[in-house]
This record gives sequence, structure tokens and C-alpha cells, in this order.
Amino acid sequence: MPAAAGYAPTLTAKEHHRVISALGIKKANTRVWQLGLLGVLAGVYISFGGLVSLVALNEGMGRIAAGTVFSVGLVLVVIAGAELFTGNIIMIVGAITRQYSMGKLLRNWLAVYLGNWAGAYAFAVAVMAAGLLGSVGALNGLGTLAATVADAKLALPFGEAFVRGVLCNMLVVLALIMAMLARDIVSKILCCIFPIMTFVACGFEHCVANMFLIPAGLLAKGMPLADQWVMMRNLVPVTLGNIVGGLLILVLHPNRLRQLWHLYRQPG
Repeated sequence: MPAAAGYAPTLTAKEHHRVISALGIKKANTRVWQLGLLGVLAGVYISFGGLVSLVALNEGMGRIAAGTVFSVGLVLVVIAGAELFTGNIIMIVGAITRQYSMGKLLRNWLAVYLGNWAGAYAFAVAVMAAGLLGSVGALNGLGTLAATVADAKLALPFGEAFVRGVLCNMLVVLALIMAMLARDIVSKILCCIFPIMTFVACGFEHCVANMFLIPAGLLAKGMPLADQWVMMRNLVPVTLGNIVGGLLILVLHPNRLRQLWHLYRQPG
């Protein structure tokens, strides 16, 4: 289809020069401490890409594919609308700018966390009841994998689970920030896919995902309900790590934090 009259899909040489010049002026006038923080972030971002490339080379594309399809969860949260604890870490911006009290922030975090847990656990029960994992003592391949995944997560030392939680929610919050700033649905979906694919492929830990994955494995193994509190061995450090990771992205990115402040200050 021919381009509309007067429309050019690329910048002219003069426009390109103006954009590059403006960008250079902005970078030259950025404060040193901001440059330092943004430099740290760039190093972290490129390292995420480097790590997931190592995973792809070492593990093949299976974990990449798993991470890609896992992103459907965040896509549904963003597009269809829902409350996700790890995403609501962003609400700290509104508390800082006094759009609401710290008490309301903590109330939201607690209610959403418990709601996420109830929904994820109920889904795990439904999956088991539907026979998708086989039955206790006669697990199918999916049930065996669910039990293996749960065991691996529960075996993580506190420190490792915490750091994996930090790295995970850095990516989740970045995905949500990009999705907030995107204008159309397709762009929002793309903003969700790649960060989530990266965190899953790299083996980072997400507390809400684990609210499903660990109970599913424990139910598959036939563990009594009274003993399933063992999942807190993973959920406590991962939740703390997720909170720190989300806050870390907001603190380290002063320009983006300022942009989010303006979004929160807008009426309506």
C-alpha cells in the first residue's frame, strides 16, 4: 500500500541530525549521579540478556519456550485486568508522592498477596482434581515434573531464594513499567513477553508463580494439607526478594521514577 501523501516512514537527514543533537545535549547535561545509576542499570540489563543467552546455549530452547508461554499470565493481568502482588510494588510511587497513605499501600499489598495465594492454590487443587497430573501414586509425566519442580524450589537455601526473587521482580516491574507506557495492546503484550521469558528461563523465583507450582507438586505427591506449610520455606525469602527487586528498579532509575510520579499525579 503506498504511503500517504507527505508521509515518510523514516526521518529526513535534517530531522535525524536534530534528534541526535537533542539526545546528545540531554546526555551531556544529565547529572553525574544519574549517569552513574543509569550506567549501572545498563550493565544489569545487558547482563540479563547475556545470562539468558547462556541458558539458551546450554539448555536449548526448551526453557526459552517455557518462559515465553509463561508470560501469558502477566499478559492476562495487564490486558484483562487483575491485581498482582509483585506488580503492585510500583504503588510505592504513589505513597511517596502522597497520593495515598502508607497504610493503604500495605493494606493493598496484604489483600492482594492473600488473594493471589488463594487463587493460585485453588487452581492447583483444580488441576489435581481434573486428573491433569495423574493421581497420587500414579502420576503422569506432568505430575512427576510438578513434584520435581516443587522439591527443587523447597531445596533452595534462603539466601539463594532471596536473590533469585530480587532478580525476578526487577524484570517483572520493568515489564509492567514498559507496558504502562505503551499505547496499544500489541505493544503492551510484547513488553510483557520478553522480560518474563528471561526470568523463567534463567530460573529466577516469583512468589505468586510459586503459590501454584509448589502446591501443585505437593498435592501430586499426596502431602497432607496440614504439612503443606513447608512451602513457606520458599515463599518467605522469595517474597522478600521480590519486594526488594521491585523497589531496586524504581530507586535505580531516577528518570523513570519521575515519569511514574507524573502518571500518578495526573487526575482521573
